[in-house]
Amino acid sequence: MKRPPSMRKDSHWALRWWVAVCLALLASCGGSGINLSGGVGSGGTGVAEGAISGFGSVIVDGVEYDDSQARVVTEKASGATELAEAKLGQRARLTLSSAGTASEIRVLPQLIGTASRSSDANGWFQILGQWVRIISANDADNTPTVLDGLASVNVGDELEIHGVWVSDATRNHSVLLASRIEKLSTPANPVLLSGVVRSTSDALIVLDDAAGTPLQTDGGARALTQQSLVSAWIDRAALGASPLPVLRLMDTQLSLSTQQTLTLGAQIGARDLALGEVVVQGLRVKLPANFQNNLPALGTAVQMTIVSDGATWQAQTLTPKQSNSELGGEVLLKGSLSWNPSTTTLTLRGTPVAVAAGALGSSCNGLPANSAVYLEVKATRTAPGGGLQARQVTCSLQIPSQSVIEAEGQLVNLQALQQTLVLQTAQGNLALTWNANSLLPSKLETLLNRMVEVEYQRVGNVLQIRKIKLK
Repeated sequence: MKRPPSMRKDSHWALRWWVAVCLALLASCGGSGINLSGGVGSGGTGVAEGAISGFGSVIVDGVEYDDSQARVVTEKASGATELAEAKLGQRARLTLSSAGTASEIRVLPQLIGTASRSSDANGWFQILGQWVRIISANDADNTPTVLDGLASVNVGDELEIHGVWVSDATRNHSVLLASRIEKLSTPANPVLLSGVVRSTSDALIVLDDAAGTPLQTDGGARALTQQSLVSAWIDRAALGASPLPVLRLMDTQLSLSTQQTLTLGAQIGARDLALGEVVVQGLRVKLPANFQNNLPALGTAVQMTIVSDGATWQAQTLTPKQSNSELGGEVLLKGSLSWNPSTTTLTLRGTPVAVAAGALGSSCNGLPANSAVYLEVKATRTAPGGGLQARQVTCSLQIPSQSVIEAEGQLVNLQALQQTLVLQTAQGNLALTWNANSLLPSKLETLLNRMVEVEYQRVGNVLQIRKIKLK
């Protein structure tokens, strides 16, 4: 498979690996006090991490996981979590039961802040000192970036960015390949700066970016190793300082028990031919013997199953991704909504899709307007900012028991203590309930007697809200 010329050469990686060894030896001499909340415990019996590539339940790197009881969250600067919405192209970490059911979906943005440089003809732009590339539709090795709320990046845009970190030989430092870029309506404070570690001292971390951005911690930074991936929350008012004072620093590496397996979708960010190791999203992973003499090239998109013995990460399997569907260019969406026979655009699981007449299968013919219809949509990502184009749509009046159902109507009744509401729709009234996993506006009562959009599922005899928002 053709590889872009911008991937870092092995000689650079070998030098940096040796630096990491030296730093690790220094760390054994002491160091303490770093405000590091890394080694994130996963809970559950397994973990899956990668880019959200579709929705049935939730699909991560082409693998579908039941998310009917999952709590979707993201982490704040304080370390607490808050409810969030799962969206196409986001990087996410799923905590799984032994049956493969997701109990938590943790959304993992890499950068949140203000763009300091507009995107150029090749998709490159800069934010918080980090170079980011928007992936075009004609890139054979990567999936086109999902752009939400913008067609290109301009200086001053407030953005939330998801993606994977790789080394770039032309720039001679790590860069972020964006899987999703969302324009924010208001500036975030604090901002979120993530990056690959170049070097550390007791209280200082230097990121592997163009400027070698230094981060000031409260000590103990030697515990980190070169090529680790860290996330730092920084007060917006302090962005002109050097080093940048960190409000909170997180080592993104997981802590797995011996019974747990990590399924990881990422790209090869660095590799060591002598040791048979690769670095993916800040994890240094030992590869199976059959791969050690034929390590995947830098920048290769891979799917890996990984276990930890406490001292090292071991890859049990490694599968390079090559086809458009494996890379996430083909998107599967499944769900139920009120049917509009003349629609040219539908929104399923919060994802807009353009639908040409030729994409509708025979199963969609003759369905009555406003009837509840279960859809399976196979779509293709177009150029960044161009949205999804449906390739095939199949329809059914039989709604699967676990289907996510979309409805819109007027909120006519609300009982906060009972956590119930009534939605008046074209098909009649719906009595819905919510719980701790439901994503609601901060002041739900302000939506009373207004038009809203709701996602819900039937759980037993209850219609349980997943999210609700103003239409």
